[in-house]
Amino acid sequence: MRRITKKKVVTANPDDSVVKAARLMNSKRVGSVVVVRNKKPIGILTDRDIALRVVAKKADLDSTLVKDVMTKKLITGKEGQRAAELAKVMHQYGIRRIPTVNKKGELSGIITLDDLLYMIGLRFRYS
Repeated sequence: MRRITKKKVVTANPDDSVVKAARLMNSKRVGSVVVVRNKKPIGILTDRDIALRVVAKKADLDSTLVKDVMTKKLITGKEGQRAAELAKVMHQYGIRRIPTVNKKGELSGIITLDDLLYMIGLRFRYS
């Protein structure tokens, strides 16, 4: 199977407010931001994280930071990794997004489940 790479990644700083990150996700029309420090991914914040760890717990929006609610156990792929390998990892861990890193461990891209589905020809339309 082909190697896959998606370069555009929306990122956030761990010290950003959750509100700032949510607004960024909204403006970029994405469901997550990769949290980076010194160009290296240290976590991911998804719309689900915000719903379950902020909204459902009625956390204070003004004081909640990305680092407080992001998913810290981050699964990453390697730049240029084969699509079939990434799909297997997504299935194994029950995740929908895998940031990719270069040889230095720096963020180089992100692959989503939607990217993989599109690649194999299963196109979904959102209302």
